[in-house]
Amino acid sequence: MQAVLFSAPETLHIERVPDPPCAPDEVVLQVSRCGICGTDVHIYQNEYMSDFPLIPGHEFSGVVVETGRAVTDLQVGDRVAVDPNLYCGHCDLCRNEMANHCLHWQGIGISRPGGFAQYTAAPARACYRLPECLTDTQAAFIEPLACVVHAMKRIRLLPADPVLLLGAGPMGLLLLQALRRMGAGAVAVVEKQPARLELARQLGATLALPAGQEDALHELAPRGFGVVVDATGIPAVIEGALRFLRPRGLYLQFGVAPNHARVSISPYDLFRNDWTLVGSFALCYTFLPAIDWLANGAIDVTPLVSHVAPLQDFASLFHQFAAGQTLKVHIQPPPA
Repeated sequence: MQAVLFSAPETLHIERVPDPPCAPDEVVLQVSRCGICGTDVHIYQNEYMSDFPLIPGHEFSGVVVETGRAVTDLQVGDRVAVDPNLYCGHCDLCRNEMANHCLHWQGIGISRPGGFAQYTAAPARACYRLPECLTDTQAAFIEPLACVVHAMKRIRLLPADPVLLLGAGPMGLLLLQALRRMGAGAVAVVEKQPARLELARQLGATLALPAGQEDALHELAPRGFGVVVDATGIPAVIEGALRFLRPRGLYLQFGVAPNHARVSISPYDLFRNDWTLVGSFALCYTFLPAIDWLANGAIDVTPLVSHVAPLQDFASLFHQFAAGQTLKVHIQPPPA
């Protein structure tokens, strides 16, 4: 089969590799769509938890083409999306509702072969049958939206709280819609790209400001925002974010920063202002609500896709995505 291979840091090829074997508890999928994610960029740059070589890709859906002998609840022809986070279910963290911190965690497209390929294998327990109403575009957004759902479960959002969202890339625009659904009041979005700001306005932002004009935020929330969310992962943005947080406000770190990045904060300000600082890592059994939100039309992902392209175009589009020149890019591997 054809697959994208990160053979070493900052090195990628499209190669012919063996088809994946099917373990007794697994299924093999013919990949329908796989989305390029900012985490893929961090993996490529050796700023994440992956080893090389690796077939990346963790935002994908596909059709079952083979089932292992122990699989009873899926059959050939089923359309499924796959939770790439594989939990052991036995460690004390899994048993204490913290499976995304599983001591034996594996990630499809992160620590084992992923979805930028014609075929990939996945444990049947990680597969979710798709409602007929979901398109391939929507199905490839289930994983990123599940991360957003997990973030919504991590924060305390009071009714009509003013929210500041830093970054309006694909994930930021999902967060914008989710925050609105969860009862946020005014939502201000800061982003450096005009096209993304316009899309944020269309998707419900109360105020959409170009980066560098943050002083205008004080007019919307003179005492600061109840919730501030970083969706950029940029250390300089993160370091300046707390100045917009009101007393007893909550800061959510959603964007993925390089694993070596560091920022400084004032512990006195943290103490004096009763602030809450929250992280949100990946997802944790949040595929079903993400599927429901998409199936019910609560979240619109159609305008978030700028490119649907074949596997052979991966390299050029990957670099454009990494440079912030695209929105979500979906790769559509060729049929066998």
